[in-house]
Amino acid sequence: MEYKASLDLLAKILTGTTFILLSFLGYRSIKALAVSQGDTTTILTHSGILLLFICILLGSYLYAPQKYVLSNDELIIKRPIKERKIKLSDIEEIKIVADTEMKGISRTFGVGGLFGYYGKYYNSEFGHMTFYTTQRKNRVLLRIKQGEKIIITPDDITMAEKLKSIHNSK
Repeated sequence: MEYKASLDLLAKILTGTTFILLSFLGYRSIKALAVSQGDTTTILTHSGILLLFICILLGSYLYAPQKYVLSNDELIIKRPIKERKIKLSDIEEIKIVADTEMKGISRTFGVGGLFGYYGKYYNSEFGHMTFYTTQRKNRVLLRIKQGEKIIITPDDITMAEKLKSIHNSK
């Protein structure tokens, strides 16, 4: 069964703003390259800037969660590249997380709004967590037997109950 993972308003605004800003700055670099007249420093600098902007946008998009697929034996977090598969038998706990439990969260190595919120995060309530989220609501915590804590945010929060029922039937 597939569950959508739509961006919330803040992620849409941050994604759009970042895209516009990087496009504007990229355009300026293209203009600088056009008038560089073979100046090696200008060519290298502005080519590097363009490459960096492309890597930021493309890398962020490729690792952003798109949807969640729930089967009888695993949860698949679909991304354009490198989907994440979690065996239901490896899940110890499934919990809907309240907003109050996510207070004081800090991003330790991740993305905070560009095509979603994903990567490594930390707070005092849960410790280190891996986010595969696209919004700041409908948070579901998955505690994995190996000690990993994963947060997902399906559009349809009933996914948590379906996940629990499949998990408990095993």
